[in-house]
This record gives sequence, structure tokens and C-alpha cells, in this order.
Amino acid sequence: MTQMLLPFTHGINPSAISYALVLAQRLQLTLVVLSLIRLSETPGKRNPRLEDIQQSKDFLEFVDHRAARQGVPIVRVELFTCHPMRSIHALAQEMECAGILLFVQRGEGVMLATEEVKLLLEQASVPLYVVPLLPNENGFPLPRWLSRWLNR
Repeated sequence: MTQMLLPFTHGINPSAISYALVLAQRLQLTLVVLSLIRLSETPGKRNPRLEDIQQSKDFLEFVDHRAARQGVPIVRVELFTCHPMRSIHALAQEMECAGILLFVQRGEGVMLATEEVKLLLEQASVPLYVVPLLPNENGFPLPRWLSRWLNR
């Protein structure tokens, strides 16, 4: 089964997660849910913040619960890293993901910092699928790349 990577560093967004799960269900994908916990690059200060660890656990549990209800297969991965972008690329390649699913809203990153989204776009080694979320969204937009994929 084809796999798609959903990376996370902060800010649980139920709309983005729902979208990712609907996409995985419709396209019969396994969603590789990657939660990254940033470690400091400063020697002696590598301990992660407890809030970051808790948010990572909450994110993984939230996605797991929603995926189970929808019958979507997922692979849960939690990584402690000094270099989140390198870890995202490495895991996507290691797990042979068809691409990385990124969300933006009003020009800002969703579930990743805006700067992290920009870095991924600049250093793309795996296909990136950027989904714009609409403010106060009742339905999901259908990006052109998804329309083409569904109409094959």
C-alpha cells in the first residue's frame, strides 16, 4: 500500500488531520504520522520541553483515535531530533513515502512552523503536497493535484 507522510512539530489542527484522513481513505493510502520533538543543538541543553512531549503524545493519540474510527491505516512515529527537516526527509525516504502532506492557512504553516514549511519546499527530495485550508472551513478544498489523481 502507498504511504503518505504527515509531519507535525506543533499546533494540533483537527481540520488538517480530518483532511489527511479523508485523503488517505479515498486514495487507499497508509498515513505515516510523524511527530517531531525538537532537541536543542546546544550541548548540555538537549532535553526537550515537557510541553512538547505532551503535545506530541496528544497529536499521535488524536490521529490514532480518528483513524481507527474511519478505518484508515496509520503508522505512528515519534522522533526526538535536533534537525526536524532532515528527519522528515530521511523518514520519508526510508519509509518510501509517495510524498509529504503539508497544510497552510492564510500563508502560515499548519502543524509545522511556517519556516519549516518553507525549508521543506526549498529542499524537496520527495514530492510535497501542499493543501491550503480555508478559514472557518465547512468543507474541504480539492487541490488540482488531488483532482488529477482522483480522475486517473
